[in-house]
Amino acid sequence: MSTRAWAGGGMIVGIVAVILVTVLVTAASGQDTAPVAGRPHIITVSATETINTKPDEAVITFSVHTENADSTVSLNENSRIMNDVLAAMTSLGVEQKDMETTNISLSPQTINRGEPDETTIYNSSTSLEVRIHDFDTIGPAIQKGVQAGATSVKGVRFQVADPVGVRTRALQAAVESARAKADALAAAAGTAVTGVVRIAEGGSQAAPQPYFVGYAALDYARSTSNLSVVPPRDVTTKVTVKVIWSIG
Repeated sequence: MSTRAWAGGGMIVGIVAVILVTVLVTAASGQDTAPVAGRPHIITVSATETINTKPDEAVITFSVHTENADSTVSLNENSRIMNDVLAAMTSLGVEQKDMETTNISLSPQTINRGEPDETTIYNSSTSLEVRIHDFDTIGPAIQKGVQAGATSVKGVRFQVADPVGVRTRALQAAVESARAKADALAAAAGTAVTGVVRIAEGGSQAAPQPYFVGYAALDYARSTSNLSVVPPRDVTTKVTVKVIWSIG
């Protein structure tokens, strides 16, 4: 055998050895790699639940507006009238905890700007939110508030005193409905629900039912003792949930 042939043979053996080492290293590395976990089988279900609740609370918002060329006089007069409105509510048995001032403002207004008789007046406004639990006093409250000097009534909102509790019951019912749907789908597919992957909440809060009081009603309230307000039968709370269930 010639020296060239032996050298060539040595090169072949060397190449084969490198290939074998590479294969062994690759195989060894593959044994140390953990298999990727498979994704769980899932069912996605949405459910909507509506609960109708009898309202047990009414909210009336009274506003007082005054104006004067003197800012202090405007604000003081506004305060005096609002105190009369508060006293009127107290006379009907409304407790202090059910009354809340929601707005106080004082702002200048220029009249006939640029004219010889240009003048500035100051507008003062205050708003009072009153929560009433005895619906028989809604009419008298509006009447007494207007007679005490309130210049506007934004309306009556009927609502439930515990909206969180009502919404919680609606959410519980929606999840139960979603589970029933998921069980039915899983059974039809020959499998079963094994757990919850994710829950997403949607829907809307309980919507207060408004009763608007316009200018005609304000004039009526000033002149009569028989202002009646009929509350709605129910306040609707509607929620939607989207649940991803694992099956197997």
